[in-house]
Amino acid sequence: MAKDKGKGADTSKLERLRAQLPAVTATGYFNAGTNGPIAKVTHDAIVRKAEQELNQGRIVPGVYQDHAVHADKVRALLARLLGGDPDEYALTQSTNDGLNIALNGLDWKPGDEVITTSLEHPCLYMPLALLSHRYGIRTRIAEIGDGAGDIAGAIARLISPRTRVIALSHVLWSSGVIVDLASIAALARENDLLLIVDGAQSAGHVPVDIPATGADVYTISGQKWLGGPEGTGAVFIRRDRFTDFAPSSVRYGQYDPTGYFLPAPGARRYEMGENNPAAVDGLAAALTFLLEDVDPEWAFARSRALGARLLTRLSGMDGVSLHSPRSGIGGLVCFNVAGLDPAAVADKLYAQGFTIRYVAAPPGPTIARASVGWWNTEDEVDGLASAIATLRQAPTDLAKHNGQVIAVESPKKRARKTRKPV
Repeated sequence: MAKDKGKGADTSKLERLRAQLPAVTATGYFNAGTNGPIAKVTHDAIVRKAEQELNQGRIVPGVYQDHAVHADKVRALLARLLGGDPDEYALTQSTNDGLNIALNGLDWKPGDEVITTSLEHPCLYMPLALLSHRYGIRTRIAEIGDGAGDIAGAIARLISPRTRVIALSHVLWSSGVIVDLASIAALARENDLLLIVDGAQSAGHVPVDIPATGADVYTISGQKWLGGPEGTGAVFIRRDRFTDFAPSSVRYGQYDPTGYFLPAPGARRYEMGENNPAAVDGLAAALTFLLEDVDPEWAFARSRALGARLLTRLSGMDGVSLHSPRSGIGGLVCFNVAGLDPAAVADKLYAQGFTIRYVAAPPGPTIARASVGWWNTEDEVDGLASAIATLRQAPTDLAKHNGQVIAVESPKKRARKTRKPV
């Protein structure tokens, strides 16, 4: 598809693409960091497959061959978007799946060490905690502030003879910083370490060329910035690392009638079961929409510019503290409002017509987060900033947790049922 040129063409393109995303007109939608808006073509692909199964039956001649063709299409689209070869991708149901596949596929010994950072999602911390309990490994956490400083240096200071893995995010979920993976990969190579990357907030958001990053493993979610259905994702494992990561589970089809276990070709050996056909078709449609209609480079440039616009509007705003640096980010903008816990900020903004999210996972900060996407308009960004400006201190107490100031609702206020941060 030819790229649009000029401001008028850009406006026309945005209007045409926004028409594919009904959710972005229901509210000012700033929450792709949790779940991105679904395009009509994605919805239609899901419904079409579901109706086919309803009307024709789920098991008909050739159905498994058809499933394989559609899964191969997704792998090819992922390779086109993120680099590498299609057979280096295993389809999963989440970023968490991919991290578990990689971390549980290694032959751990008591005392082995993994280095990660202080701004990771629980889907990385929790598998590491389980490995510590099960095998006696040690997780070392590099304190990196908001991520704007020397992350490679912070990690390098923790490397020891027992270190085996560096595991961290490409885009930090609670500050929005785009990590310089090249410097981390160089550090890993120099010390003969494996590099495992959480790409939940990067795929579909920022430019990604996985082989160029130097990552041995790169795991993604389908439902966030890619706009795919829930329960979709993938993990990239470099072909020359297949022998390092043993499959942590086996499935039907990976053995022959004589009883021999034969790993499936390529990264498919890591897939843990049959994927939902409707979800696979939906992810294929979402990837095609991003690649052929949206254009990933245009999407990132727009998201980054709008994210910078929101940061500028919030900077210096009375009662608002930023948890994202002024440079080195894309569309994730993290902040707090004095006197309000971040969950209350999200609720109050939703009441004003803006969908954001709060995130909370020690040792990282508890913050409100706006995921500024290519689909947002300048007016929506300005409107969100104005809505944030209207939020004033509420009767809350302030407490400190792991060095982070967070808001705690007064005991006299009604109990709030805490929503699960994603």
